[in-house]
Amino acid sequence: MCGIAGAMFVGPCAPWSRAVQRIVDDQLRRGPDVQAVELIGCEGGGTVLGHDRLSIIDLSDAGNQPMWDAGRRFCLSYNGELYNYLELRGELAALGHVFHTRSDSEVLIEAFRRWGTEAFERFNGMFAFGILDTRDGLLTLCRDRYGVKPLYFHVRANGVCFGSTGTAIAKVMGLEPDLSYVARGLHYLLYEDEGDTSQYLGLQSLAPGHCVQVRVDGERVSAETRRWYALEERVALRREALAGLSPRTLQEMLLETLRDAVAVRTRSDVPIGVSLSGGLDSSSVAALLSERHEQVVGFSFGHPDRRESEGPLVAQLARKTGIEVEYVWPDPDTIVEAYQRTLEAQDSPFAGGSVVAQNLVFQAAHRRGIKVMLGGQGGDEVLMGYRKFHALHLQESVRERRWGSAVGAGVGLARLVGAELPRLGVYLRARRRYLGIGGEGTILRLPEPAVLHLGMDPGLALWKRQMLDVTRFSLPTLLRYEDRNSMGSSVESRLPFLDYRVVELGLALPTSLKVRHGYGKWILRRAMRGKIPDSIRLLRSKRGFDVNEKDWIARGLGQWLRGQLEERAAEVSRWLAPGTRISEAFSDASLCTAPARITEAVTLLWLARRS
Repeated sequence: MCGIAGAMFVGPCAPWSRAVQRIVDDQLRRGPDVQAVELIGCEGGGTVLGHDRLSIIDLSDAGNQPMWDAGRRFCLSYNGELYNYLELRGELAALGHVFHTRSDSEVLIEAFRRWGTEAFERFNGMFAFGILDTRDGLLTLCRDRYGVKPLYFHVRANGVCFGSTGTAIAKVMGLEPDLSYVARGLHYLLYEDEGDTSQYLGLQSLAPGHCVQVRVDGERVSAETRRWYALEERVALRREALAGLSPRTLQEMLLETLRDAVAVRTRSDVPIGVSLSGGLDSSSVAALLSERHEQVVGFSFGHPDRRESEGPLVAQLARKTGIEVEYVWPDPDTIVEAYQRTLEAQDSPFAGGSVVAQNLVFQAAHRRGIKVMLGGQGGDEVLMGYRKFHALHLQESVRERRWGSAVGAGVGLARLVGAELPRLGVYLRARRRYLGIGGEGTILRLPEPAVLHLGMDPGLALWKRQMLDVTRFSLPTLLRYEDRNSMGSSVESRLPFLDYRVVELGLALPTSLKVRHGYGKWILRRAMRGKIPDSIRLLRSKRGFDVNEKDWIARGLGQWLRGQLEERAAEVSRWLAPGTRISEAFSDASLCTAPARITEAVTLLWLARRS
């Protein structure tokens, strides 16, 4: 897990070398162990590769990057982990490849040397990298299937610059914030998607499952993008393969696939911990992790004696599995500092205090000396954990006149509504987005974003709507939060539910095994029987990083936000209506009653700093 940077260019070398060095310096928290920049060829043009290393596998200097193959044809700057690197190493060794390190980085180079871009399909992991072929003069940039790891690039006629951090590139290239990106985030709580948009104008985010090939073409540099992974095609094939299998067989298949996904994510030369939210997904990961390791340390945002937090549920899990838990329960001063740190780490605006809570969890892991954390991100997307799928299942059943299924879906939805009554207001506020009539309102003067319909279009199969949560409506933004928060504390986050084998299987499973009796993720609940407490396994209400933002506001957060905005009043006024008084628009009362007001404050602070 690291930060990557680089450029391919024509013309003088010095400006591009300085730019890559600045990006590497700005990304220090992503890889504080070793930093390096290497210039390759410079008679009228060349390539610069930079790297910030967070040492996880093969802690020796031999694992440092940029890394060359033995013949010095290929040079790599790589962020991520190949979880199946041992299997790939064995396969390549049998083909005659000789290895000089114990790192997965060298396995990636040798796989690319053997198979070229066809190697990407063989990788099971999270990754973003740039690899230079000096013989062919070709720089290949690649991003993993679901965009777990970030990769940004900026194209000019005389060069292409890339890195892990958007703001780092924007600073050296003089790029301005993209207000359309900001507006969509405020209206729909969705920032990232499956495309190439980013938070800055002129900065592209390499789409998940895509690669870019960069080469010098005369006096210009060209960049050609292509897809190497197609999720819908893979899931369609998986659905055919699963047809006719019994529910019991599918349940065992899911459990064994998830168990192996956890197992390969324990490959590490540094200590491993687990993030615990008190929900089904992280508890399942923790339970499967505890089967393999006797001393597991978990980190949870909550307090074991505070019922308003997930702490009591986490305590029950800890007693059943033997996991040691460190609870994070901040005081008001810590919250203000955490908002500052989160704003810097996120590199973009963010929505909700749960992002701050997650940041605090990774900070706690870092203080404990934990460099790798497993987590439950992705379970809701992969196994229909979100509440909307109960309504969408009912909608599909009625549309297809499957009346028995419709009755069951209706009864289950009624049970769910009863369990979620205390949070009903949250769901009602979201209804506009799912009815396709617009998103949240905002007091900020920003471009009006295109209307997004987060519901299900007529005729669309439910599994294809579920897939959109993986590719567009949910996971991309959550993965940005996860990556920036973890790397902001120099911690690697590993997510077993996003093993491509689990994703493809989960999407391909019959809906009846995912949504049943008012529960989402039904098949996972059955699979984890006896492994986690039933108080977690059979809980209908959603648990995540539970935060009480109203309490935070009353105890100092509101005052801090207003103070920060007042200090930058000259800058933020351009995005507020004339005559708007910060003290009134962002009063404690407004921050507590207007759902988007804290996000608007955070957005203004980010815009003021980046414009």
